[in-house]
Amino acid sequence: MKKLVLLLVLGISMYTFAESKNGVVYVKPGATGTGASWDDALGDIQAAITLARTENSQARKDVWVAGGEFTITTAIALNDSVNVYGSFAGTETAVAQRARIENGNPWEFASPTVLKGNGARLVQAGGHMDMETIFDGFVLTGGNGTGSALSGSGGAAVARGNVVYQNLIVRENTATGAGGAFIMTGGTVRYCLIESNVHTTGGNGGGGIFSNPPAGYPSYIEHNVIRNNSSTVRGAGIGVQGAEMTYVSHNRIYNNTAADGTSMKPGGGIYSNSASNRILNNLIYNNTGGTAVYYNGGNFYNNTVVKNIGGIYLAGNAINIANTVVWGCATDVTGTTPTSITGVANSSWNVSNNATYNPIPTDKSWTIENNIQLSSNVSNGNIPEPAPGTVGSGPKFVKVTSFYGVALDDVQKANLDSANWDISSTSPLVNRGKPIETVVVDFTGLNRPQGFPAAEANYDIGAYELPYYTVVAGEKDGAQGKIYSSLGELLPENFSYGYARGSLLELFFEPLTSNEIARAYYTLSTDGGLTFTGDEVEFTGEIDNDGFWRTHVNASFKVSVVWVAGTSTDEFDRPEVRLYGEAGAIRIAGLETGERVDVYSLAGVLVKSVKSTSTELQLDAAAGMYLVRTSAGVNKVIVR
Repeated sequence: MKKLVLLLVLGISMYTFAESKNGVVYVKPGATGTGASWDDALGDIQAAITLARTENSQARKDVWVAGGEFTITTAIALNDSVNVYGSFAGTETAVAQRARIENGNPWEFASPTVLKGNGARLVQAGGHMDMETIFDGFVLTGGNGTGSALSGSGGAAVARGNVVYQNLIVRENTATGAGGAFIMTGGTVRYCLIESNVHTTGGNGGGGIFSNPPAGYPSYIEHNVIRNNSSTVRGAGIGVQGAEMTYVSHNRIYNNTAADGTSMKPGGGIYSNSASNRILNNLIYNNTGGTAVYYNGGNFYNNTVVKNIGGIYLAGNAINIANTVVWGCATDVTGTTPTSITGVANSSWNVSNNATYNPIPTDKSWTIENNIQLSSNVSNGNIPEPAPGTVGSGPKFVKVTSFYGVALDDVQKANLDSANWDISSTSPLVNRGKPIETVVVDFTGLNRPQGFPAAEANYDIGAYELPYYTVVAGEKDGAQGKIYSSLGELLPENFSYGYARGSLLELFFEPLTSNEIARAYYTLSTDGGLTFTGDEVEFTGEIDNDGFWRTHVNASFKVSVVWVAGTSTDEFDRPEVRLYGEAGAIRIAGLETGERVDVYSLAGVLVKSVKSTSTELQLDAAAGMYLVRTSAGVNKVIVR
């Protein structure tokens, strides 16, 4: 989870704050001033919004609210283009000065402003806004959806077109209509923690969010953590309807429950019941419902759907589902009956380049292309004796949960918090996806596709794209030493190659006669391998006695070596014995007749063992590096 924390913090930089050019109305809990400064603050948020609008109707002020708690008995009504920011300490002169929790999430502030409901919804927009209107930096809790519009829905808040809710904690709100936390008829919810909200009764569902945008006002649900929410109807994490698109991307949706008692309901993670949605780059895991995802129309790309009670059910409108992994899902907590992708028959649907445990159904008239079948719904690693037609491997995520559906005890909750659905370099999901114009980055913001050479790279399946890093190594002509690859290839100056994250890199360093290595180091890249101006990391002591250096590549870097005149040479004990690497052969001169010569690979495997019949011996050998043992000792050789 810490990785997600860092990535979300980085991600928020995409949304820079435009400081108000028209002034600020200041608010503090319990204050009785005019709102002109922190020392003369108002005590009422709604009054501050009204003042910000009426003082200059053409150039509206922002509202800044200091940390503390406000009891909300009537929902706060937003006003067009009046931005409202919370969680100030009460001394700041810029929005960006608000103190955040160190290494925390975008929604974690040192001086949180809490809006606590007392018989009411907390925030609402009465209609669509003409200009962007931001509500940022609050904790919304205890709302019940009672308001002047859409009453009973949107336990905490109502979103409309051009309204942006961001950097919020939205926790323990309830709704009987739709949307335990949010109801959206357009607008944006991004970089929020949406947890432990409850929806009951109303037919539309949406434990965390319910989106029902009208034509012309799309909804955007992005970069949120949506967890521990529930609905007794459907769509425990997110519920979607509407004539307009809902765009759901880069969310972590987990531990949500769609159930009424023991009756499982559709969409433990997402229930989507409209024609034109786009759902991509999401992690949907350990949710409980009749299905993890109920999908009725639109594009469902590069999602990771794992360890849910319930799989993906396709219904109704035109659907494209591609580059998605569905693994470790089952119909109940026992895991006895696996489930992946099911649905109704429809000849207009395209199901391609997905990875599932259950085979894709062939009796639904779907267009089915390039899907792969994983050989186990339990094992995350290599599968001995895999079933025919499977890829012979589990998905090889970094760290998986060990149970199905929501966490039921403290042990499972700890397991859930440590899960990491990123993929390793040996995963069968790597390079098995297809290019999709609307999916140009992965869950972390990494460009798709990754690979080397770039022209031959393919998309990976799932929300994560395995990163590739650039390593630059090699010496110029006339240098006092040489650098070789593990295959014995002499690397020219600034030779560049791409390595998947975690790949083993092996280099061999060969000083010229009477030289040695004084220092070996690499310089990190800070721009993805375009230049190398970052920290220097020394590895001189990691080079073994034979001149080899091995490391796993987890960053882009450039290798540099400082060669100096040495005091010894690497030779056999008998100076007349000389060892040469040639094209396709090893040649040894100065031997005694009948002397045994053993040739080993770098792994210690005996490749050849012969007795010389003269003072010179030539042995055929494939390109690479070898160790040669004679009665005069052991030495290394490179065959080209």
